[in-house]
Amino acid sequence: MFPSSGRQWCLFLLLPLLVATPIASNAQENSAGSPTGPFLGLDPSSFDRILGEALRRKPPPSSPATSPEMLANNVTELRVFLTQEPGVVVGEIATTGPSTLTEFPVALEDGVVTFRDDGAEPDREKGDGVFTAQFKFDATGEFAALRADLAATIDALGEQQQNTGLIRRGPRDIVTTAAAVSDAELKMVGPLNEARKGLEWARGLRDSQDPDPLRAAQGLEINIGTTPFLRLPGPRFHELLPQRFRVEYLFDLPIFPGFPPPLPTAIDHERSLLITATDVVEDSARSFDACSGLGSPGGAWSFGHLMRELANGTGLTPEEFTRHWLSSWQIPQEANGWIVTEPARAMRLQSLVIDNWRALSPGGVFNVDYFPARLLAIVNRPDLADRIGYGTAGSAGEGRLVFGLVYHDPASNSCNPMNFTVIFEYGIAAGSCMEVKAWHRRWKDLDQFTVGSAAYNQALESITRAFTDHGSNPGQLPNMSSLSQLRTNETVLSVPWQLREFHLQQDGLLDLVTVKQTPDNQFNSSAILRTYLGINEAAILDDRHVVPERFPTMFDRFLGAVSNTDVSSYFWWVPNPSTTLADPLETRRKFSLATCNGCHSGETATQFTHIGTRDMATPAQLSGFLLGEDITVPQGGGIHHYEDLTEREIAMSNLLGRSCLLLLGFRPVPFVH
Repeated sequence: MFPSSGRQWCLFLLLPLLVATPIASNAQENSAGSPTGPFLGLDPSSFDRILGEALRRKPPPSSPATSPEMLANNVTELRVFLTQEPGVVVGEIATTGPSTLTEFPVALEDGVVTFRDDGAEPDREKGDGVFTAQFKFDATGEFAALRADLAATIDALGEQQQNTGLIRRGPRDIVTTAAAVSDAELKMVGPLNEARKGLEWARGLRDSQDPDPLRAAQGLEINIGTTPFLRLPGPRFHELLPQRFRVEYLFDLPIFPGFPPPLPTAIDHERSLLITATDVVEDSARSFDACSGLGSPGGAWSFGHLMRELANGTGLTPEEFTRHWLSSWQIPQEANGWIVTEPARAMRLQSLVIDNWRALSPGGVFNVDYFPARLLAIVNRPDLADRIGYGTAGSAGEGRLVFGLVYHDPASNSCNPMNFTVIFEYGIAAGSCMEVKAWHRRWKDLDQFTVGSAAYNQALESITRAFTDHGSNPGQLPNMSSLSQLRTNETVLSVPWQLREFHLQQDGLLDLVTVKQTPDNQFNSSAILRTYLGINEAAILDDRHVVPERFPTMFDRFLGAVSNTDVSSYFWWVPNPSTTLADPLETRRKFSLATCNGCHSGETATQFTHIGTRDMATPAQLSGFLLGEDITVPQGGGIHHYEDLTEREIAMSNLLGRSCLLLLGFRPVPFVH
């Protein structure tokens, strides 16, 4: 039956065009970057009022999984049950529903374990989407790790609540205990009440001196056959229980982890996560600073070496390859239909970078080893690891080298750091959980050396060359490079601050692409942004949204070609968000934090760079977002805590110290920085 009313009939005809094969919008833009003019004949307010609700409809449920790869994306929860046999457990992988599969092979520490949904022991019910297997598991170690968090939970929920601490609700989601409990009273009333009812035996579990969880459970009369020892959320947990908290459960007690939590494996971020020590970044054999002339041209950590490796297979010299990349500021570029052309930046780039590079090169002939870039940091990003342990193409995260450009002033013969950073970001492929663990063990093993010592730097070079040198990714032709993207942010060429992203193309050259998770600036505070937030609110709150290139129709540009920050406190906001959003303040915060210019400015009180430029013999300064800060949320108020290096310590510690089964629920950070 067709809709009867005129407006419904119009929408019935329009929706297939809007969602499947949409009509191009004739939206116009003014010089200030705000959307003006009609969208499909509607002003922005009418567009949101009439079409917004239709666009917010949930997509139809996905079809049953027909392969292990599809099944891996549909995991809602992981459960571990103790058995009477020490060191042996029964594990359950719960998925969104029935599938055509009865077997799910998963690579664990002792080899591949096949989880079954066939009704045979230990599986409870055939075809219910819960895959079950028995295997070896270090329950004692997991029990010890969660016991300390149990104490924080009791403090947070007990009669004498300790509201002065911090609770980590999820990645980049750290709030005061009082705020967390208040939010839980609204978002997860049932689990919270159950937790409060179980506080008495939780205290007994906390105070028990027995390290064995089986004996502890028996002492508290817990039925280990029906009560899971551990429950963890999986990638599709939101469909099981829509809520902000991604808590773990110990014997069905929700754990509210205090921040910072006790770590399964201690991590020293200065050695294995973000290395800025001058004895490393100014290593005379591995780095080179063309302006000061210190170091070794072409060293393993030099800008010239990285560009030389990227130029491999392109048929261009490293100098030609680099010049092509720099031409992105001088020749109009296109990304997602936006045309980027900025003559002022082009002129400044010529004088401050290109002419400076030529002047520093021997004989005035361009030499990539004398490019005016100074190494700021070497970075390990375990928090970007993804799809761990499912036997499909996964990732151990990224490895990065961060440079700051330097200008040599011939008049004073001085070297002046410029507000222009270049970040080489390399993906680390890992096909199994054990490969992920082995990769981060290499970083962890740096702890045995003194930072900056000959042994430390030699071991670190071995790690970095595994991803910086061509041949590390034979599948990316012609370069055979592991580079995922190269990013720049600068304000020295012009204002405002501007972030750009570049990818290797089929011809092997670096070309401008869209900035990820960040719409064009003109959509800030617009009805279109409010509509987008309304449609994607659940995904945003669950840290899984991906900003599309086109929205609201396939012919309407949305994702930006560059990310600009024209004020020191830039953030993304929408007027009257409560009209379309169930949780307007948090939805807005999470969306804004995931954007380039929100994360590098107003949401984190940062002056656009999290790793600052530096003079020689001085380490780069790090932002409060990395080191730890309390921020007043710019729209709606409230205090939020950020401490990203500790977040990365948590990620690396979990990758090294937790079971491969539990790492099936590991999720990368919800944004690309």
